[in-house]
Amino acid sequence: MVTAVRLSERIDGVNGEFTNRVKAWLLDRLPELSNDVLQWLVKEHYQFSSTNVELLGLARDATAQLADQGVTIELQRNIGEESGHAVMYRRAMGEIGTDVDDHVEFPPTTAFFERLRNLSTQNASCSLGTFYATETAAIFEHQVFYEISRELCERQGLAYQGSRIKKFHDIHLDEGVEQGHKDGLAAFVDVAVSEPGADGLDSAEVERGAYAAIEAMVTWWDALLGEVERNWRGPQAR
Repeated sequence: MVTAVRLSERIDGVNGEFTNRVKAWLLDRLPELSNDVLQWLVKEHYQFSSTNVELLGLARDATAQLADQGVTIELQRNIGEESGHAVMYRRAMGEIGTDVDDHVEFPPTTAFFERLRNLSTQNASCSLGTFYATETAAIFEHQVFYEISRELCERQGLAYQGSRIKKFHDIHLDEGVEQGHKDGLAAFVDVAVSEPGADGLDSAEVERGAYAAIEAMVTWWDALLGEVERNWRGPQAR
């Protein structure tokens, strides 16, 4: 008996190809990347953290048109959990010597946010797919920046265990914030149908939103890694 693959699993497969590639590339080179490069990556990731609640709000409003308010309620729950996290991130990085506000605009990051804003406001189904994909990728991002933060602490002789920045990433990983967001949205992704009524979830639009969001993340991360390569100072950069 062949079991049908759920839509969330199909999206996860495409997402995994991108996230596994980026994670492997970065973590393999981590000891050889300079402090400046690692701090720059954190600053760009912080831009996403500080914009996340705004983007989730757009998605919440776009899904409010649905007769079933479950997606909207789930997105509002996510907003509640994420509110205040950017402030914690800024403070935690400041404690280990990285001022995330000392930031020069990187145009690919700005373009990435604009793409997400567009996808978040097209329709409820596209918005759901967009945020299912980005919440799924957030798990890999916290895994990567957990290691980057630890590396920065070790280079400065600072304790990572017990630090505020470790706690920040632990909240999203070990304490299940990001997995909970992913699973909460997956429940709605997997009930989308191919021929919905006017106020139902359209599986084709969910899928389109998810893949467009993944494409946007690939473009952004490729730009980030390209910048890293241009500024990489080689072995023993610390």
